[in-house]
Amino acid sequence: MPITRTFRAALIAVCALSLVGAALWWSDRTDDAPYAVSADGPRVTLAYDGERPDEDVAAFLTVFVQRLAAGDVKGVDALADGYPDGSGAGRESSDFLRPLAASAAAGKVTAEVAGVEDARPLSQRVRAPGGGTSQADLALADGKHLRIQLAREHGVWWGYALAPAG
Repeated sequence: MPITRTFRAALIAVCALSLVGAALWWSDRTDDAPYAVSADGPRVTLAYDGERPDEDVAAFLTVFVQRLAAGDVKGVDALADGYPDGSGAGRESSDFLRPLAASAAAGKVTAEVAGVEDARPLSQRVRAPGGGTSQADLALADGKHLRIQLAREHGVWWGYALAPAG
């Protein structure tokens, strides 16, 4: 049975649309966080009170504590503000974070992480999947505490507010 011109044109259109769709999906992937644990950075020990969070939250917290222990205030601020290049670093956070560097490097850090919530309406969840919020309370080795409000955007976790845990 010969293939008609109409069928051939439809087949080419479907293939072209599939390729365009695949290209758009590939360019919009967010399965790799823009941060990673550094092999050259200080070795940190992070333990969890209660249930261990999913791997993405655990990776974020490990990177956060590692940067804090290294005294990389600009790097911590980048994680806190969602600016991978550290452009959001400000004097206020430097004054707050710098004294915590020695505490983070002093030994084991214990984290208590709340469950993930996504209170957005369904229409927002469909348009921008991979969202949610959580919170982590860190107990540093010398007894100092730090609270991080976590937000997940397009499948990547960021800490967006830092405060002494009370």
